[in-house]
Amino acid sequence: MDHSVIREEVRGLNNGAARRVGMMRWLERARVGQVDLPGDFWVSGRFIVSVCVNVLMLLTGAGVMTGMLDRERMAFHLLLVMGVCIGLPLLFLVVTVIGLLWRRGVPKKLGIIPRFFASLMTKLDAGNLAWWKLLKREGGGAWKALGWNLVRLTQAAAFFFALGLMVGLLGCIWFFDVGFYWESTTPAWVAERILELTGFLSSPWSWCWAGGMVDAQTVAVTRWIPNMGVIRTPEVVAVWYEFFLAAIFCWVVIPRSVLWGYSFLMQRAALARIEFQSKRHRVLWRELLGTRRADVSEVPMDGVLVLDVGGTRLKQEDLRGFLLRRLRVNPSEWFEVGVWDEKGEEAALESIRKAPAGVVLLAEGWALSPARMKVLHRQIRELGGAEAMIFFLVLNVSAEELPGAVTDAEKTVWTDFVDGLADTSAEVFFYEGTDV
Repeated sequence: MDHSVIREEVRGLNNGAARRVGMMRWLERARVGQVDLPGDFWVSGRFIVSVCVNVLMLLTGAGVMTGMLDRERMAFHLLLVMGVCIGLPLLFLVVTVIGLLWRRGVPKKLGIIPRFFASLMTKLDAGNLAWWKLLKREGGGAWKALGWNLVRLTQAAAFFFALGLMVGLLGCIWFFDVGFYWESTTPAWVAERILELTGFLSSPWSWCWAGGMVDAQTVAVTRWIPNMGVIRTPEVVAVWYEFFLAAIFCWVVIPRSVLWGYSFLMQRAALARIEFQSKRHRVLWRELLGTRRADVSEVPMDGVLVLDVGGTRLKQEDLRGFLLRRLRVNPSEWFEVGVWDEKGEEAALESIRKAPAGVVLLAEGWALSPARMKVLHRQIRELGGAEAMIFFLVLNVSAEELPGAVTDAEKTVWTDFVDGLADTSAEVFFYEGTDV
């Protein structure tokens, strides 16, 4: 892909937004003419599993409802239907919401149900699991987006289970002569509890629809009394099946739909926050932009602060040309840090707040001290903010006290260190002898 195209697309964007736009353009180009990309397996596998699971849950819901039909009396026990069709789904829904709040979204380790669906999809093709393992190991926004995608699949399954309950109830009403009943050795107390429970469950629609409203007389006539049978008058049966259809829809179908929509929005939000800061993403980003890293500016920027970590003994004149040509920054101030110069370091920290083009951390390739560098990185972030660019410039100093190139091993060590910071506004550059 032409590097100039990507640079043109990301011009004027900050580092994180530039990576997202650039990666999207690269993916669009990569999809042209390709028929077997790693993501295709996920999309096709998820679609197949989703269809199979949703159909299964629809049939399961219908089976559960028809299974509660008392074949001898050809009637539904009111409390059993309320408990199985409304109580249990509500309990599972509350547990799901509490779990999401407790975990504050989708954690690195998925829940039991999403992990079950994930295992179904990954077992469809064992040869395409490398991307899954890589994504799980890296975590971050991509893994959260995948987790929310699986949560959305579970909510769709619960949604179809609730529809199955409604379909099963309608099927029994249409094809059988069924009724509703309840029984108890304490009929007066149970009748009051049923009336209170139905009144609470019907509160979502009581203000706009009179159907499915249960009164005391309806509760009383549906009590099963030995040798008297079940009351099957059309008016009584209509009240109860309208009540159950409305209750399942309001207390099960709608909440699952809302949670499905929330999962969809959270998935989109997670995708929008992906920083593409893993090692493989940084390698790809360097390839997309050419040999330079994070260079999307056409003109040098003024006001960069150079911090000579450990004291390389190099002068500003030795590197000014390299900084202008390769990093596109113009050094305005130059301080040594980590050399027991307290006044100099205090002045350097004060200058971090005033460096409009960011900070260059100058260090020798052999002298990486992760602890010290992390402290400097943290101080720059605290003083300069999250958007301030941090340029790690790595070189070696020759015997003549001139800048020199670093070895491949040193490049690997420094690249891994900077990648490990997962900072969207931090990049590493290496001095090459050919640049002098």
